[in-house]
Amino acid sequence: MFKIIGQVVNVFTQDGGTDKEGKEYNESYKVQLMGEMPLPNGDSKMDLVDLKVDSLTDWNELQGKRVSIDIGEFAPQKGKIIHYVRKGARPEIA
Repeated sequence: MFKIIGQVVNVFTQDGGTDKEGKEYNESYKVQLMGEMPLPNGDSKMDLVDLKVDSLTDWNELQGKRVSIDIGEFAPQKGKIIHYVRKGARPEIA
């Protein structure tokens, strides 16, 4: 299990629609967290991470605040990492 810590900079609803194969998909809820990524030379850079969440209820009041949340990660292809909120995880003020 991994934990991500960052500032909630945006929460939004992404519209549903139809994919290339004609399959319909529902709207989804997203949260954007901004946090520091350490670099090998000791510096750090700011990085924006998009997370898909089940509901925006827990997140709307947290905009602008620093939070932590349990996440999982996987790499569907080389050079791309997908972050996701672990089932049942809830944001906590960091």
